[in-house]
Amino acid sequence: MRESSAGFTLVEVIVALFLIGLGVLAAAPMFMYAMQGNAVGGEKGEAGALAVERMEILRATDYGSLTVGGSLTVDTTGYVDTSDPDHTVRWLIEANTAPTGSLIITVRVIPAGTIPGSSREVTLTSIRGP
Repeated sequence: MRESSAGFTLVEVIVALFLIGLGVLAAAPMFMYAMQGNAVGGEKGEAGALAVERMEILRATDYGSLTVGGSLTVDTTGYVDTSDPDHTVRWLIEANTAPTGSLIITVRVIPAGTIPGSSREVTLTSIRGP
């Protein structure tokens, strides 16, 4: 009489490896999606930090030194910071009608990266009085 040995047959091992491979292939897109999401989040966080930094500089500037002008869409001398090659920081200072004499300060940071499918720009607005 023949004794049965404990263990798996070669066919069982091959089937198990095939099923594990299918599971890994099915999970791969989730890892790619997570990596892209992390990259977008990191870039947006960096842009937000730069926007807050520029807004703090403008709010700390003496009110009389702030000049109305600038643009959020094109580089305007005196209202743009391109010292960081990964981001363009633009700001706009507008006269506000209510309350009279106040200024509206808007800062926009545009990342230079090319991560598809995301809005990576950050825009902050504040009102500054005399």
